[in-house]
Amino acid sequence: MATMAILVDWRPRSVQSDGTATSLLGLPLGPSAVVEPLRRELAATDIHGLVLAPNGPCGPDYLRAMRDLVPTASVVEPPAFGEFLNTLEPADWLLFVDARLFPRGDLQRVLLLKGDRTGATATHLVHLQRSDEGTRERVLCDEHNRVRVIQRLYEGVTHFEAAGVSCSLISVAMAQRLQRSDLFRLPLMRTRLAACGVPSQDLTATSPVVDLLQPGDLLALSESITYATTRSSVPARFTERAAGIWIGARCRIHPSSRIYGPAILHDDVVVDAEAVVIGPAVLGPKARVERQGLVSHSLIGRGVRVRAGTAVVRRVFLDSTGSVAFSEESTARPRPAAPLSALPDMHDMTPLHNPGALGKRAFDFLLALLGLFVLSPLLLVVAALIKLTSPGPVFFSDEREGRGGRVFRCWKFRTMVHGAHALQRALYRENLVDGPQFKLSNDPRVTRLGHWLRTTNIDELPQLFNVLRGEMSLIGPRPSPFRENQICVPWRNARLAVRPGITGLWQLCRSDRSAGDFHQWIYLDMLYVRHWCLSLDLRVFLATLLTLGGRWSVPLNWMIPGRARRAGLPGRAFAAQALPAIRYREGGVAERARGVVASAQG
Repeated sequence: MATMAILVDWRPRSVQSDGTATSLLGLPLGPSAVVEPLRRELAATDIHGLVLAPNGPCGPDYLRAMRDLVPTASVVEPPAFGEFLNTLEPADWLLFVDARLFPRGDLQRVLLLKGDRTGATATHLVHLQRSDEGTRERVLCDEHNRVRVIQRLYEGVTHFEAAGVSCSLISVAMAQRLQRSDLFRLPLMRTRLAACGVPSQDLTATSPVVDLLQPGDLLALSESITYATTRSSVPARFTERAAGIWIGARCRIHPSSRIYGPAILHDDVVVDAEAVVIGPAVLGPKARVERQGLVSHSLIGRGVRVRAGTAVVRRVFLDSTGSVAFSEESTARPRPAAPLSALPDMHDMTPLHNPGALGKRAFDFLLALLGLFVLSPLLLVVAALIKLTSPGPVFFSDEREGRGGRVFRCWKFRTMVHGAHALQRALYRENLVDGPQFKLSNDPRVTRLGHWLRTTNIDELPQLFNVLRGEMSLIGPRPSPFRENQICVPWRNARLAVRPGITGLWQLCRSDRSAGDFHQWIYLDMLYVRHWCLSLDLRVFLATLLTLGGRWSVPLNWMIPGRARRAGLPGRAFAAQALPAIRYREGGVAERARGVVASAQG
């Protein structure tokens, strides 16, 4: 059985239909074209051939450009695709890859799920819709349209919505059951196969959805690849003119022009006198920036001419006449959001990349190992007492959200009667605390031994095993289940940026333990994440020992001085990477370039 990869090509909407339109696969992306990273990834998989399939009519110039772009690939036009299928065996496999959604990193996962020799199951790589907020709210009303319940739905956890299908693995026999137009639109192919009764399985993509026909997505991807590649070694066909500035072969750059990296100029690019290029920028093959032209934070397509005195700022500029282009602001669709585990909006306040994180993990591991060794006699005695005094298991485990939202099982000594969790809903009216917590003054579910274990915090000691496994830390926010983390989105994002802990600021510094003020819980968790450092962990650890597990409150000023709380992040410098000082001529492009630099510095 052979596996053929079908790269479905598109034509950007901004390009006029003149028979020589730019191919999406041929767009410049960093030092290569869009097709190149996809082709390299496919070459590392178990495929036996590569086919380029344009999604729509195409002219001879387009076909010639595609054959020049990937000489080893076949180009099959839509009318001839049926004849192409007839040359294959029914048991052969077709891996359709939609270049529009740029499914990098997941193609090998799809091929690993290839079905048996009968080819009975289709596999689709589905991208879930994500937003910057990561949440949606659902309002439930009664028959009089009065609000009764407001539910917060977290994308990827309780809310799932497909944003697109970027890859489909089907057999030739399945493809022959479909209309030719269905084969080049993968969401429609997925629907049609289900309607035909073909079993299928969906594989969730690990990468965020990137739609290259949306200018914001294409520009964001181009900028990220430009930043990443210009910091690595220079490819053989480029020359590094200066730090972060790569020049292709046969480029002509006037001495009076200015180029500020990161910037990648492909082969045969021309930059005329007094022109300015400010990175991150990519200029495709045979592009030209005429006299006093300005290109800043933009992607310029193959053969595009930036007219004299024209400013192209934060735009995707693809039309060969220079009359048609689209900008990032021209689309209402938001930029692609990173997966929930990445927490992009919390990078400015979390210690995910702090060099002390490695020391914290080593401190946790060694101390947890020592604690289990020293406390093992006590743990055995407590386990025996639980087993003797009440029926049920020794340990209680429940799912908690860890760093990045990853779910793990948190272990404690059982302090309640067996099946107590099912009785909680009936007791909610007697809850004494606010927020998502649940606490009763005399909880009837707590056993006599369990009351003593809770008072001394001995019931938390099995969590040392979670610390050894790397699921928890000794110091951090309290581990909470998903249902408790729904109330406040910024709080959830902050506390999930670090590992949860056995003890922390909230356990030590809360002032009214009987009320359990939820706002104070949020405040103390946010403070810990914002001010995290090894010295703060050491203070919390020592205070936990001195207060016998937080049996009385510790002043917050002892943990984090008031001056540090007012100053924000201690020891974290946010120095803006300002562009270098630039001397411009007065008037014309000089004023526009100065404005671009000023906005970037601001």
